Amino acid sequence: MSFIQVASWNVEHLSGHPRAARRQSAFALADHIEMAGIDVIALQEIYVTDFAEEVRLSKNTNAPLVEIAAHDSKRRNSDLDVVCAVLREHLDDEPTWRYLVLPNRSSGDTSQLCAVLWNTRRLTLKSAEALDVSHKDGSMNLWDRKPHLVSFQSSVPTWRRDDEGRWQKLDETRTLNMVPLHMKSNYGGATVNRLVRAAEAATLCEALSKARQTAGDAWDPSVMLLGDTNILRNDEPAVEAFVAHGWRDLNNNDQSTYWSPQYPNGSPFDRIFVSAARREFNYSRQYIMRSSDLEAHDRFLSDHYMIKVSVKDYVDDADPR
Repeated sequence: MSFIQVASWNVEHLSGHPRAARRQSAFALADHIEMAGIDVIALQEIYVTDFAEEVRLSKNTNAPLVEIAAHDSKRRNSDLDVVCAVLREHLDDEPTWRYLVLPNRSSGDTSQLCAVLWNTRRLTLKSAEALDVSHKDGSMNLWDRKPHLVSFQSSVPTWRRDDEGRWQKLDETRTLNMVPLHMKSNYGGATVNRLVRAAEAATLCEALSKARQTAGDAWDPSVMLLGDTNILRNDEPAVEAFVAHGWRDLNNNDQSTYWSPQYPNGSPFDRIFVSAARREFNYSRQYIMRSSDLEAHDRFLSDHYMIKVSVKDYVDDADPR
């Protein structure tokens, strides 16, 4: 029995500038992920890079090329390739870290996409399906970063009696469903964009309800919503919509997850929502992974902090351990 360590992080325009002009360090990103001890992370603001780009861990032209760690051949991010290579070098002897970049509403977009990155020793990607959300509500455009239901499976060792009453150790699978979020920003006016986020939350809840009905008995209710919601306060209509549909906001006390020199007071943008009815989330709390040096954090990593939660990885959710 164990816990799955789940995180989310807006990494601020990752690979959105020419390599020579990049402020962020892929090595610093890998260090932060390793320090946080995560198994899977939802990422925001990922940029697509050329599959033909050759990347090495050092400026030495004789250094081996970094392996492309993308799960498929549709979208690549070379900085995430470096992150996976460093994590492999530090933690494993074989390629165990993979990532999947998810398409936006417009499939041709190459900027500010969502992604998931995971350790294949702990989790296996089962599926990643676009949710049937509405993209219009009157004059409002919704969900430029189209939400996907991403399903992972873990192997859990269990003890069962065979037909003759003898105990046998068996590996059984558990499913964890995630919906990476990047909701409407506050640029252009906080008041009007509160309404956009409220509409986004409503149509997402409707889409999840449809997905549950379509799946029937195959639906696994272990679902988390997590990411950069851009929500400014816990009384926003978007939060109220999620709560009304059975979700619990793990950042309900509005702890800041964002800082920049231009906005030194910060904002509680990044949030994790879990099903209030599921026992595997009983002890789940949102943690904020930030440096004590906020300027250095902003310079080398992102203007957002990574958020993290632990989830029980048990076959029996009622087990109190």
